[in-house]
Amino acid sequence: MRIARRLLALALALAMAAPVSAEPGVTDSEILIGCSTSLSGPLAFTGEQAARFGVDLYVKAVNDAGGIAGRKIRTVYYDDGYSPEKALANTRTLVERDRVFAIVAPLGTTPVSATLLYLEHQRVPLIFPLQESPRTRGRKYVISGTMLADRQSRLIVDYLAGARKYQRLAVLYQTSDLGRQWLAALERDLGRHDMKLVAVEGIKPGVMDVTAQIARLRAAKAQVTLLVLTPGAAAQALKERQKIGWTDTVMVTTGALTDERYLGLAAAAAEGVEGLAIWPDPFTSDRPGVRQYHDHLRRYFPKSDPSRYSLAGYFAAMLFVEGAKRAGRDLTRDGLIAALESVKAWDSGILPPLSIGADHETQKQGVWIRSEKSAFKALTDWLTAK
Repeated sequence: MRIARRLLALALALAMAAPVSAEPGVTDSEILIGCSTSLSGPLAFTGEQAARFGVDLYVKAVNDAGGIAGRKIRTVYYDDGYSPEKALANTRTLVERDRVFAIVAPLGTTPVSATLLYLEHQRVPLIFPLQESPRTRGRKYVISGTMLADRQSRLIVDYLAGARKYQRLAVLYQTSDLGRQWLAALERDLGRHDMKLVAVEGIKPGVMDVTAQIARLRAAKAQVTLLVLTPGAAAQALKERQKIGWTDTVMVTTGALTDERYLGLAAAAAEGVEGLAIWPDPFTSDRPGVRQYHDHLRRYFPKSDPSRYSLAGYFAAMLFVEGAKRAGRDLTRDGLIAALESVKAWDSGILPPLSIGADHETQKQGVWIRSEKSAFKALTDWLTAK
């Protein structure tokens, strides 16, 4: 009996001394976050920049400053090579084996879409996914990242058909799920201006030869040709257009193509290409948050150059930290979401002041840019798409 009482007392003492975990991934000293992303394959540069030189960059700075309420952030990443099947398997590993607190900044519309229902069922926060599908809009446990395709479409069409007064627009798009969502949005938004696309050409995912499509688009005499493509195919389209001397159309890129590295694939063929950028210039912007980003790059990754994708990952981590701080010491997944829903007119120093509403979207503004001598020049101030 005496031994039993001693064992009970020892068990109670050990229980009281052990770290208390409010939620999976949270202890007295640590918060564990992570994601599945592209660390190999066609978007390896993007995935590595966003995760290891973006999220981790801000995390290092926060941890060196003491963490969040005394807790240090730890990150874990798995490579999916842009495969939806691998993305789902990796995400299950993160949630069920690693027991992460939240998924932060995963990359890619198709991989992220494959994980949405699973994360929703598990009630795991998905913070700032770098993807464009409107399927993330309004989900309780998702705080969207990249401006969603239908909102980008509205802003692009209103600018081109409104401010620029173009009337003949055509599209070259990839016949993927996201490509079809883009096409539907563009057709709908042109309809608001009593306009229709003068030509639509599609290519299958993975196809690089766009010779026939470019020829048909040229014959349609479009004033503007929109590219809804992966980087490699878009570069080929620009080179083919240059090859045949098609100069009487404005080439407008969408999504990931408004990045210096990806337009660089097209070299001189990218000259004059326009598009919507949702991030300030990571090289030249004088915004205070971008200056801080540069300071942190020099301190932690001195050999790494700035990029829009590392800036995106950096911002994703910044937003997560803002939410975790607002949630307080008793950090829970529901508490994190509630805290982020309280964000109103928050000035990150990177983007214009940001408010998160019922749609859980974060990015609703962009800058119109043009490629000039291998660099982007801003043609407008921040534009807003309602």
